[in-house]
Amino acid sequence: MATKKKFDAVAESRKWRTATGKKLSLMDEGERLAYLNQDVAGKLQALRTNAATSKARRPRKAVRKRKVEA
Repeated sequence: MATKKKFDAVAESRKWRTATGKKLSLMDEGERLAYLNQDVAGKLQALRTNAATSKARRPRKAVRKRKVEA
């Protein structure tokens, strides 16, 4: 017996795109740029904080010293 999907990502994405498109079409160019830049700035800040915390948690690799024979 087949189960029905509880979440349809394609349909949700389509709904989000149409809603965002309507919202952006009602704004003038300056408002639109400010809105989109605000979203991008938030995403960049989240990436920066995640990168900083992930680097801090990583253990350092043991480095082998190579013997150089002359």
